[in-house]
Amino acid sequence: MAGHFILKSISNSDLTIATSKGAKWSVLQHGNIGWNTASRAVLSKALVGQPIGNRDGLPPHRYLESKASAGSELEKYLRSAGWADLLIRPASAGLGLRELSPKAKAAWDRGDRTGALVEQFLHGTATVEVYYINGTEMS
Repeated sequence: MAGHFILKSISNSDLTIATSKGAKWSVLQHGNIGWNTASRAVLSKALVGQPIGNRDGLPPHRYLESKASAGSELEKYLRSAGWADLLIRPASAGLGLRELSPKAKAAWDRGDRTGALVEQFLHGTATVEVYYINGTEMS
C-alpha cells in the first residue's frame, strides 16, 4: 500500500484531533523491517526523490486515512490542519505514491498542499503516509 501524500512526522495532538473528527489510523506497516541503517537509508533516499527500487525496504509507518464519507467535520478539520503544509510527494522511482484526482493534482501543481489534501478527500479518500510521531520513529 502507498499513500497519496507523505507527512514525515505528525504530533500526538494532531493525530488525536484528526481521529476524533473521523480519520482512521492504520495498523503498523513494515514492522518486520524495523528501523535500522538500511531502512533509514531507503527512507532518506525516497524523501529526496532518489530511486529506491520498491517499497520493501521502507521502515515502519502508518497511514492516516480520511474518507469523504466521514463527513463535514473531517473536511473542516483538514481545511485548517497546519500539518497539511508539510505534505510531500517525492518523485522517487519505486515509492509508488497513489495518483491524485485531477482537482487534487491541479491544487498540488499550483503549490496548494492543503487544497490538494482537501480535493483528494472530496474525491473519496485522502491517505497520508506517516513515519514519525512527534519526531520519534514509528514502532
